[in-house]
Amino acid sequence: MRITIARTAGFCWGVRRTVNKVFETSAAATTPVATLGPVIHNPQTIEKFEGQGVKVYQQVEDVPEGTTLIIRTHGAVVPQQALAKDRGLPVIDGTCPYVKFPQVMAQRLSRDGYHLIIVGDEKHAEIKGVASYAEGPYTILKTGEPIPDLPGVKKVAVISQTTNDATHFKAVVAEAAVRFREVRAINTICYDTAERQTEVRELARSVQVLIVVGGRMSANTRHLAEIGAEILPPDRVHHVERAEELEAAWFEGFEEIGLSAGASTPDDVIESVAAQIDTFAAGGAERRYHQPSFTPTHANR
Repeated sequence: MRITIARTAGFCWGVRRTVNKVFETSAAATTPVATLGPVIHNPQTIEKFEGQGVKVYQQVEDVPEGTTLIIRTHGAVVPQQALAKDRGLPVIDGTCPYVKFPQVMAQRLSRDGYHLIIVGDEKHAEIKGVASYAEGPYTILKTGEPIPDLPGVKKVAVISQTTNDATHFKAVVAEAAVRFREVRAINTICYDTAERQTEVRELARSVQVLIVVGGRMSANTRHLAEIGAEILPPDRVHHVERAEELEAAWFEGFEEIGLSAGASTPDDVIESVAAQIDTFAAGGAERRYHQPSFTPTHANR
């Protein structure tokens, strides 16, 4: 058996930056430290934060006085940021710079009079934050859905959740181009997301079973598994959070195993999954790293 590991698997640059901020802040703190919502969608990392005394609050109203508050990678809604400032709480902004881009564009485009179309999940923290920056009308469009009727709207601007598949974004832009008088499209998809998705497509075509590692609440991890299932039979694509979830039966009769992971998956979790797969192969499995057709901007391997 051979395990081929994606070079883009694991923490992206933005996540690694924020996770390091939390660890550094909590290690040096003499007062309580908390995050506004879970910093990333990975249960093991959140458990490590809790082990260092870092608490998670869903809203600023619940944060005790004197607490240093770290804004999660996905950002926060404008009213909550304003409340933290009004309360005088020390705030460390852990928002990924690539998430700040759609926030800025949402504000700028709405000020310019465009009806904003945001392609993404309205329940996701990133999209809630981006939408809160809009200063005019906006529509949140679930990935894969058509643009609804927008009576009287003549000019629209289209932006996207950073973890979206570019094919969905392009489909919305194409539809908008024939329905509205004026269309502005700003590609706010994170380059890391695009590279990760491109590689998982290539990897899935070269293996028999694909394992995608990451939190079940992680949109980018779920989408990697969805892409894999477009290429391989769905019953040969498995999204797991921990090594303990792996089943030996998944690998019986197969020699080529692919391993990828979401942008919020720590290296040690990926390693534990690879090690567990080793135990299912007689004599252990050979490991290698995938050679994508491109050079990853921030390869994790």
